[in-house]
Amino acid sequence: MIRTLEAAVLGLLLLTVSTTARADVDLYLAPQIGISWILGETQGEVSGAATFGFKGEDIDESPLVGAALGVEIPMNELVPREWVPNLRLPNWPVRFEVETTALRDYELKTNGFGAGAANFLTEIDALVFSANAWLDLPMLTAWRPWQYVFGLGRQPLVRQYLEPASFYFGSGVGFTDLEIRGTDNVFRGDDSTIDFAWTAGGGINYRVTDRVKLSAGYRYLSLGTNTDSQSIRLTGGPGTNDKLDYDFQVHEFRFGVQVRLWSFPGVWR
Repeated sequence: MIRTLEAAVLGLLLLTVSTTARADVDLYLAPQIGISWILGETQGEVSGAATFGFKGEDIDESPLVGAALGVEIPMNELVPREWVPNLRLPNWPVRFEVETTALRDYELKTNGFGAGAANFLTEIDALVFSANAWLDLPMLTAWRPWQYVFGLGRQPLVRQYLEPASFYFGSGVGFTDLEIRGTDNVFRGDDSTIDFAWTAGGGINYRVTDRVKLSAGYRYLSLGTNTDSQSIRLTGGPGTNDKLDYDFQVHEFRFGVQVRLWSFPGVWR
């Protein structure tokens, strides 16, 4: 068992330090960690001996973990050159990936109003699967127009630091497995749903070796329908059709490592 673990660690180290020649298409694995904030607005009403309601907003944070498996292709290798003979596309990396993220666990408190009202506590768990597309814009490419406009010359030191770095931006679509549980110790409700989800964001990549890139960036995440709204049916009192509506907004900061697993020539060669 120990020899197996030693071999696995040695293999990962070899992946990170190898400097084999680059090909056109890279297959990569990208584990991620991050911090996620949810802003939840709550509104609802319950009926019984007295009618009262819940309304307000709260914010909570939660760690997240995730992983993506993807391919990285230069933009000029996406289609055969013969299809666009008069158009020269840049070789900026374009990435297509499938991703799963978990460990989001939020708790929100909503104030009650009316006679006998109490605070309503809600727990939210979200597991998200998505297919994403990202475009990497090399920082050196973004800097060159400013370099020419201000006549700054070649600047070899600036080039040295900017060449491994790039901006990235993109979006993804998929679905979320969302669970909501709430109670004020009298009324309670829960909902479990699989719904459409989407994400968008951007950040910075930095290549540390030929095989490894570090990344840091921001994501916006929609956990539900186009309006991000969800609702749960409340039970526990005379009013059996009482309902609580939520509106979720999720913001995340993520840090990741992109490890190139395999390279192969482009399909159009």
